[in-house]
Amino acid sequence: MKNILLIRLSSLGDVVLTTPAIRAVRAHFPDAYIAMLVAKQSADVLRENPHLNEIITFDRFAKDKDTGEMLRIIRHLRERKFTTAIDLQRKFRTELLMYFSGAAERVGQGRLCTVRVQERVNKHATAHYFDLLHAVGIPAADQQLELFLAESERIDAAERFDTAGICETALKVGFFPGAGWKLREWMPERFAAIGDRLVSEFNANVLVFGGPKESELVQTVVNLMDAPATPFAGNLQIRQLAACIEQCDLFLTNDTGPMHIAAAVGTPTVSLFGPGNHIRFQPLGAMHEIIRHDVPCSPCKQFTDKCKDNICMKGITVDEVWQSISRALGKLSDAI
Repeated sequence: MKNILLIRLSSLGDVVLTTPAIRAVRAHFPDAYIAMLVAKQSADVLRENPHLNEIITFDRFAKDKDTGEMLRIIRHLRERKFTTAIDLQRKFRTELLMYFSGAAERVGQGRLCTVRVQERVNKHATAHYFDLLHAVGIPAADQQLELFLAESERIDAAERFDTAGICETALKVGFFPGAGWKLREWMPERFAAIGDRLVSEFNANVLVFGGPKESELVQTVVNLMDAPATPFAGNLQIRQLAACIEQCDLFLTNDTGPMHIAAAVGTPTVSLFGPGNHIRFQPLGAMHEIIRHDVPCSPCKQFTDKCKDNICMKGITVDEVWQSISRALGKLSDAI
């Protein structure tokens, strides 16, 4: 029996982007034992995934992550006797974990791999993951993201909306004004301007979402609007957020993890790209629209907060976002 280990320790959105690869591995090896080693902080997005037998969590913020946490994970991996390991992250730490797992077949890009696959072109992250699978004979082509919700989680989201006074039959547009990196954030007053137009022209419910550290930003957007909007920030766990996003008709978002969650639960998106790599990370498919400006320094290679003008995000206007939203809502009307 084949025991397969997949590794991706990075952030929430990166883990969601691995779901097409997970599905492809299961399709090719329906009877294998498949485990995913993932950062503890992002593991919840894989819960309920029927293609995985086990989710192994690594605490990237543990005080002893370079010693005790590494040793704990290595012992756990060796107990599983993996035959194949695929490093979807391709970093030195994940390569080491793959090597010490004891797997005879190790797929990645470093010297400790038995099958080495280099990234030679700029293409979508899911396609890079597929390159690793193809190198060991696993077919993969479907890039649709997945996130599996339990019916109880959907009921909980519906009850949250009902408690907040959100009409079930009215248009629901979710906003996500935050991002893991400040320079990826579109201006709060521009989100507010879009919100006012949605209420004025479509009588929409505007729902403003944020993570535990984004309550102030969410409230700023709500306060800047003349029309009413509903804040959801600070008290939603990842899966609760996903269930709420699934109930939205459209999701306006910066380039951040919840953008990928929206794509995974089937909610159309309008995504705003600035310093991030849109070719690698944009949502795929006709139901998604992206807005970006081709400035010389984008995608940014520094990943710092030293940029003084943030022209890539400031160049995105309210009018062009409104045009994109209008197109997306037109597609929704055509589909009904």
